[in-house]
Amino acid sequence: MKLINVEIKENYIVRIYLDDDSIVEFDVKEELERIPCYKPLYDKVLFKSIKFKNKRIYWNDNFDFHLDQILERGRFVKI
Repeated sequence: MKLINVEIKENYIVRIYLDDDSIVEFDVKEELERIPCYKPLYDKVLFKSIKFKNKRIYWNDNFDFHLDQILERGRFVKI
């Protein structure tokens, strides 16, 4: 399973599209509150610069989340 697209939603939610046609919404704000060193992602410009590759979303070398974390803390959605 790998990521095929990401979409920024309201209130620091990232919608993640996977290659098995499932969709996960990941609340990054919960992670920002839980992991103090990630607080720079509150900057909207930085947050909107999200990228993805294979099994992770990332903003730069300091801020990323692996698919395992996303699946553990995210929620599957149907649209």
